[in-house]
Amino acid sequence: MPLVELRYKPDCDLEDVVSLLALALPHIVAPHLSLPEREALDGLVSSKDIIVRCSRSSKVDVNSKDLEILIFAHDFPERKANLEKRKDAIIAGIREFLTNYDPNLKISGFVWVWLVPTAFGEL
Repeated sequence: MPLVELRYKPDCDLEDVVSLLALALPHIVAPHLSLPEREALDGLVSSKDIIVRCSRSSKVDVNSKDLEILIFAHDFPERKANLEKRKDAIIAGIREFLTNYDPNLKISGFVWVWLVPTAFGEL
């Protein structure tokens, strides 16, 4: 269950695009985190597996960007092997979404993929 944290500056008037981006992120992120070669070992990731949390940055945050996307996922060796390629594909999908939303939209931002040891269980 990868987790996507989507933070945005409230003074940049981004609420509309952020709400739509939050809905699109599971579809953008899932294919690039999925590991078909690990199908039997819980490596497949669908858009329904992606949790997206949105929050506004604070006035006291330092050096924050207009849009910050942090992606936390399990540290499978297969993901590590080509993490930059996966990150670049996610960025390309987000850029395409933003361009389709408004070709003149000028915002700063980043995507940061964190692979970490995890253990997930449903209640």
